[in-house]
Amino acid sequence: MPRRRAVLCVLAACGVAAYGPKVAWAACEIFPRDGRRDFLILRHGQAVGHHRITYTRQPAEQDLGALFIVRSDVEIRAGLTGTHIFRLQHHAEEVWRDGWLDQLTADTDDDGRRYQVRAARRGGIFAGAVNGAAFTVSGYIVPASLWHHDMIASETLFDALDGRMKRVQAHLIGEEEVPLRGRKVPTRHYALEGQIKRQLWYDADCRLARAAFLARDGSWLTLEEA
Repeated sequence: MPRRRAVLCVLAACGVAAYGPKVAWAACEIFPRDGRRDFLILRHGQAVGHHRITYTRQPAEQDLGALFIVRSDVEIRAGLTGTHIFRLQHHAEEVWRDGWLDQLTADTDDDGRRYQVRAARRGGIFAGAVNGAAFTVSGYIVPASLWHHDMIASETLFDALDGRMKRVQAHLIGEEEVPLRGRKVPTRHYALEGQIKRQLWYDADCRLARAAFLARDGSWLTLEEA
C-alpha cells in the first residue's frame, strides 16, 4: 500500500483518539469485498432517488497489479406533482491499481448541466479532461465518492461530478448508532466542510453507513441503506 495511504490512516486515527471511542474500532480496510451497496435517497422522509455502489476485482495481468473497480450510479428526481425542483443523474467508474486511483470515467447530468470526465494515471500523473478541457493532478488522489474512508483524512478530494479538485476539512462529531436493517450499528459521524459539504457516518469496518447533504433548494438529502 502506498506510503501516502499509511499517513492518512494515522491522521484519521489521531482525530478519533481525542474523543475516546466507546467501542473497539478495528483498523480500516479501505477496499471492501466484492459486492453491492444500495442506498435510498430521502428528502423530507420520502424517497427521491437511489445511490448504488458496486465493487469488483480483476486479477493481475502480466506485470501489472490487480484491479479494484468501483461503479457508482446515482439518480435523484425531486419535485411535487407537476413541479420540478431538481434532478441529478451520475454514473462513474473508478479503477484502482495497487492502492492508487488509476482510471476514472464519469458522466453527469446535474439539472441540465452535463459533465463528461475521462482520466487515467500515466507516469505518476493523473491526467484527463472535463468536457474536453484538459487537467493534470499529481500525488495520491481520493475521490469524493463517499465509499472511500480516506475522505475524512484528506485536505483535497477529486469530485467526479465536475472533474475538479476541491479543498475540504473533516471533523469528528462523535460516535452514534445508526438504524440499519432492523438493528442499531455503531458508527463514527463526521462533518465534511469546505468546497464539498457532507455529513458522513462510517461503521467499525470503515464502510459507509449513512450520508447527508444539502440540496440546491436548501433541503436535506439523506442516504440510507435500502
